[in-house]
Amino acid sequence: MNGGGFFPWLTSAYNVRHFPGMNVGQALASTRIVRFANNGRIIAVDGVVIAGNVEVIVRLNGRPIPQTLLFLPVRAGDFVGLELFVRGPRADEAAFDYASQVENNFAELQRLEAEEQG
Repeated sequence: MNGGGFFPWLTSAYNVRHFPGMNVGQALASTRIVRFANNGRIIAVDGVVIAGNVEVIVRLNGRPIPQTLLFLPVRAGDFVGLELFVRGPRADEAAFDYASQVENNFAELQRLEAEEQG
């Protein structure tokens, strides 16, 4: 996981136990910090909601892959990476309001959880 300059607390390495037939999405789910929507797309990483200006890049062995390919199989020894970044006007880190972003992410996460439950 790579949180970059905006989410440095997310940057960490995870070792997950490989099993036959494992795919990229299952490897990410094994970290227990990546949440998925019903359609299989990543909606949050350790409480940071992937919405608005916050985006994610999924990598398999260093190569970016779209979220539509989370079903790709992984072999023992493969590297699955996830990078979070902020796109757009807030990409200027000096102007970034961390407290506001955390509040917005928390509110969005609660909305998504409520939506999933009913």
